[in-house]
Amino acid sequence: MKPMIRLMKVAALTGLLLVSVSQSVFAMVCGGGYSSTESNHTVFEHACYEFFFNNSGAAMTSGLVAVYDISGTGVNLSRETGASRNEVDVNASDGDVDNVGTYITTTTTADSELVAGVVDDDSCADQSYCRVQVKGPRLVNCTGGDAPVSGDAVGTSATAGRCGDAANDADGTLGLALQATTGPDTFQPTWILIDPSRTD
Repeated sequence: MKPMIRLMKVAALTGLLLVSVSQSVFAMVCGGGYSSTESNHTVFEHACYEFFFNNSGAAMTSGLVAVYDISGTGVNLSRETGASRNEVDVNASDGDVDNVGTYITTTTTADSELVAGVVDDDSCADQSYCRVQVKGPRLVNCTGGDAPVSGDAVGTSATAGRCGDAANDADGTLGLALQATTGPDTFQPTWILIDPSRTD
């Protein structure tokens, strides 16, 4: 191969690599159904994740139910005159950047409308970003004292970070129980189809 042609190919490959590395990271990541045989298909192909800021005051571990923190310390929102994207502070020019809807915490309120999803990181330190599953099947830490059965709607419970059986008139739900929670353990992993909803 001639040296000039070889050099052109190397330059083209380098350019492609730089373009792929410099692309933005998306807030939501979904597994995508990439296998078409039962033996290779997994629950993770049906999962979607978003990244939220842990503002709970403690580490959040895998399986904890997370809710939006819309009024905690550090949560900022602008009081502008219009709804244009230009009204949103993203560079601290007007103070702290707008971050409402991106912070999470836990709650002891049953069936909270603020439910966001379930923490997927093994351990997410306070004041750092966590990967949170917002769609699809997942093992969730539930409470035996408010245990869902298979097919029941589930939501937040009176135990911080744990899911429980949702009331029939629940304002907010985390999703649907795919199995019954067994035993009295307040840290009972249960398969839940995550699909948050809220009504009022």
